[in-house]
Parts: sequence; C-alpha cells; structure tokens
Amino acid sequence: MSDLKGYAPLMLRIGLGILFIFMGIGKFQNTSGTIQMLQGIGFPLPIFWAWLLLLSEIIFGVCLLLGLKVKYTTIPLIIIILVAIVTVQFKNLPQSQGNLLKDFSILMSLVALMMIGPGKLAVNKN
Repeated sequence: MSDLKGYAPLMLRIGLGILFIFMGIGKFQNTSGTIQMLQGIGFPLPIFWAWLLLLSEIIFGVCLLLGLKVKYTTIPLIIIILVAIVTVQFKNLPQSQGNLLKDFSILMSLVALMMIGPGKLAVNKN
C-alpha cells in the first residue's frame, strides 16, 4: 500500500486540473457573463480580469495535469479561490453555503498539493 502514496498527489492533480480547466472553459463560453459577474462584485477593469481569470484557470489547470512546477502553479489558483471565497461566497451567506464549502475544499486541496509536491508521473519534481 505504501507504493501507492506517490500516486495520491497525482489524483489531486488530475481532479483539480480538470476542475480548473472546465471552470476556465465555462468562463470562456460565457465571457460576457463572467464580465458582468466581475462588474457586479465591484472589480475595476472587468474585461481584463475576466480574461486573466479564464486564461489562468485553463493554463494552470493544464500545468497541474502535467505536473509542471506544481508548487508554483498552485499559488495563482489559491489566490483565485481565496478571492472567490471573500468576494462572492462570504457576501452571499447563507445561500452560498454549499459553494463556500466546495471552494474551501478546493482551497485545502490546493494547499495540500503545494505542500506535498506533484507526486508520480509529473513533468517536474517540484
């Protein structure tokens, strides 16, 4: 069973990578909705932030899948989730409790992955 421990980070990378890729693609498919959402929560330059957000989710999601510089790849994704928690989820409690718990789980998974590294089958070992 100890031989499988190195695959645990791989499972996190696959799950989180796919999650962020699909979140980014969803924002790309509805760019105007993403821009409106960012405007609604008070972001300046919402067009810039919408594109930065969706490209970051896709690019860093792919990096997670590949195991490319995982300790650094997780940092912008942690920031994205923290911003979502603070600007959206906390402001909409108790209605957003389910989304808050989901985002908190994603946040903790990213932090764990940053701490333990990429595991097996990674492009880089850091």
